[in-house]
Amino acid sequence: MSLTRSLNSVNPMRRFHLLLGLLLVSCFPAGCLLPAGTARSDSPSDSVISANVETELREDPLGGLTGIIVATEAGMVTLIGTVQKAERKARAAELARQVKGVKRVKNDLEIRADGSH
Repeated sequence: MSLTRSLNSVNPMRRFHLLLGLLLVSCFPAGCLLPAGTARSDSPSDSVISANVETELREDPLGGLTGIIVATEAGMVTLIGTVQKAERKARAAELARQVKGVKRVKNDLEIRADGSH
């Protein structure tokens, strides 16, 4: 006897509850029961993420990453300011991505070789 034939022989209300139960059990591990955008309790707040990114930039041994403005919203970090080289721009984004809680990095840093920043 197939599963379909077995389900068809069960009364409709019982079948509904069985299918609902299967759906809930299969979705639960995937997290579909949580509304979109629900923060996990172990995720740091946006202000903590910004502070941690700023610390990483300031403490980079190669320097040249101070004065960068860091804004964070829902785990998305935006870097604003100027750097002297493309390598420093890439390094700033790399450091930001390594911070716990960062989901995405928008790198709006400008490159100015004249040293003004």
